[in-house]
Amino acid sequence: MPDHQRATVAAYAGVIAFTLTYVLVDYASLPHLYYLQLERRFVVERRLGGLPAGYLGLWLAAATAGAAAAALTHAALRWRKTPAGDRAMALGLAWSITSTLLAAGYFAWQNF
Repeated sequence: MPDHQRATVAAYAGVIAFTLTYVLVDYASLPHLYYLQLERRFVVERRLGGLPAGYLGLWLAAATAGAAAAALTHAALRWRKTPAGDRAMALGLAWSITSTLLAAGYFAWQNF
């Protein structure tokens, strides 16, 4: 697989892992990092009331998962010799866009 295709597929995997982790941590109420602005300290909890900033922990978990998925995909595709077809590349792009729209829709739905 050519280097540009391997990097593109790794980016697709990173985006998909980022968006799914971002939603999963919130939906499943997994413990993540919160910043308590008034007390100026960080805590790891499932849910907090009041005025905590939980987006920091969501971003941290999602960025870690996205980077790990991209790195693992890039490394795993090193041994693939044949280039990916146009249809496979388009499918990866479609999955990336779909996961991003679903994540945005999930958080937009929570505002109502």
